[in-house]
Amino acid sequence: MPDNDREPDIDDLIRLSVFSSIGKSIVAEHTMRGVLDRVMEQVGSFFGPSNWSVLLVDADQDELVFALVVGRAAEELRGKRIKIGEGIAGWVARRGVSAVVEDVEADSRFAERVDEISGFETKSIIAVPLRAGDRIFGVIELLNRLDGKPFSAFDMRVLSTIADFAAIAIEKCYYLAEAKRLSEIDHLTGLLNRRGLGKVIERETARQKRYAGNLSVIVGDVDAFKRINDVHGHAAGDEVLKAVARTLKDCARAADSVARFGGDEFIVVMPSTGPEEAEIARARVDEALRRVGAAHPVPFSVTLGAHSAEEANFDELFRESDRDLYRRKTAEPIAIGENLLAALDDEARTSGAEGD
Repeated sequence: MPDNDREPDIDDLIRLSVFSSIGKSIVAEHTMRGVLDRVMEQVGSFFGPSNWSVLLVDADQDELVFALVVGRAAEELRGKRIKIGEGIAGWVARRGVSAVVEDVEADSRFAERVDEISGFETKSIIAVPLRAGDRIFGVIELLNRLDGKPFSAFDMRVLSTIADFAAIAIEKCYYLAEAKRLSEIDHLTGLLNRRGLGKVIERETARQKRYAGNLSVIVGDVDAFKRINDVHGHAAGDEVLKAVARTLKDCARAADSVARFGGDEFIVVMPSTGPEEAEIARARVDEALRRVGAAHPVPFSVTLGAHSAEEANFDELFRESDRDLYRRKTAEPIAIGENLLAALDDEARTSGAEGD
């Protein structure tokens, strides 16, 4: 009988069942963690291991981290690290090829250190790489079948195929998440853009409704920015904006959000911050910007306004902070001609609106 007409055997049916289940799980998930969780579920039900893990590469440290661990000794292993090249999983991560070990006592690659950490006695292992192109970003590792039998070469082939599906899905989720993140980031400064700021506003509004407390913002814009562009060129103006952004990020706390929401307008959103703390923060940022502005190849200054509220009414926060910013800008007389073209443009727009 021709091969393409033969009846499927049991191995074929197993493969189809496993791959169909894995495929459905991948399609249903939209996050990297979701994909991994589903794969771990499928691995556990199909192979029946005592312990199974996903180890992810920390390239900076040249280490593998036990990111997901299920089964015996899971708590002891989660978060632990091994060097790439150490043990079977490290060997797989280093070489990018799968490995099956029926008896670890007969394999010199096996490292006992992980068993010493977990108190687990490893007898048989499968480890397969997770890869994106030529880059290995993780390893799926299974230890000891519950039925006491060693893992086989067939098990390794099935797990390798599952890992390939998982890697493709994880890569897809990663790029989708990165595209979403970049859509919320200002490409010039690396700060949040208006879209990203909108997400912060949604989050902080919900937080305020649940927990109450103070919320403050610092709003700032670069003084005479049009003149900087006109005199020194737009490239110099871009460098000024990037210098302001770096300074704001350096001054911000971990809980704060920094955004560029206009051409030369910036905002720092400060949760759980009252009026006194906000003014202290504004003064600190102001001092930092003065130092950076004075030392910059194209000297610049930034006017900052701050306001606080007990409710997350961002429209009111922005209005009040803008008023404070305006008061600070007009506190000292500005010589005519510093930004006369901009003033004339504003005047023309205002006259036109009144004429309508």
